Amino acid sequence: MTTARVLVAGATGAIGSELVPLLREAGYYVRTLSRGAARASALARIADEVVVADARDRAALAGITNGIEVVVSCLGASLAPNASHRRSFAAVDTVANANLLSQAMLSGVRRFVYVAAHVEPGYARCRYITAHEAFVSRLCVSGISSTVVRPTGFFTTLRPLLSMAAKGRLVVIGDGLSRTNPVHPIDVARACLGVLNEGPPDLPIGGPDVFTRAEIARAAFAAVGVAPELVHLLPWVSLSAASAVRLVHPRLGELLDFASRVSVVDAIAPKLGVEHLDEYFRREWAAREIDAGEASVGALRRA
Repeated sequence: MTTARVLVAGATGAIGSELVPLLREAGYYVRTLSRGAARASALARIADEVVVADARDRAALAGITNGIEVVVSCLGASLAPNASHRRSFAAVDTVANANLLSQAMLSGVRRFVYVAAHVEPGYARCRYITAHEAFVSRLCVSGISSTVVRPTGFFTTLRPLLSMAAKGRLVVIGDGLSRTNPVHPIDVARACLGVLNEGPPDLPIGGPDVFTRAEIARAAFAAVGVAPELVHLLPWVSLSAASAVRLVHPRLGELLDFASRVSVVDAIAPKLGVEHLDEYFRREWAAREIDAGEASVGALRRA
């Protein structure tokens, strides 16, 4: 049983929430860092320490890594299109992680695991990616032993396709023939656990199945039981829309720009994950159906 002390930053996100219980099961002492108090309260049942602070505020992180041996950072701006804040990815991802790294260096943390993104030339210069890579550059010269875990697209970011498919139509950018192997957050969490003590500088990770973009859309239709109807959007139209949106909502514009570029190139990482996207889609849709049914019953009872 190990007693090493680990800080998980971004502990209520898709990866962090999977990683914390894995660490506890493995016997690690776990301190968590989250920005939102409401979501962080659930961590109190499994983490040894729960810290609520905004990592963009350098002063708020004072002492956050004291007594910590390993930092795992899953910090980053939300990839949800409906997220409320407008700050750019650089203003969130780069700044927050740089502040965390400064504390790690001050307190003598021996190891830093950072979750970034798998990168291909076709989208390497978009702002979503450069925000991550700006921090990776800092991490590489920090003197701390580190691994950058680089997943392809997460299953969770594809979940909104289900509700869209249920309405009968999905938009695919380009011809839909570019390929990728998205990965479940639990597989990324397992990868982080595997490099906690040592590992390569970079660890790209994808899921076990390679799909075209059109096949991902069809898998969503299959999960909800609706005949597929795909609408193909010319990439330049999507890119133009991203540029316009960025003027009023920087983060959403940058997210659209990333989606526009990554959707038309192959983005395939080593098949280290074991969870399957089609099974995930089916589980998520079944759970939604159950929740909707329970909500309807509850409404009838109240009536």
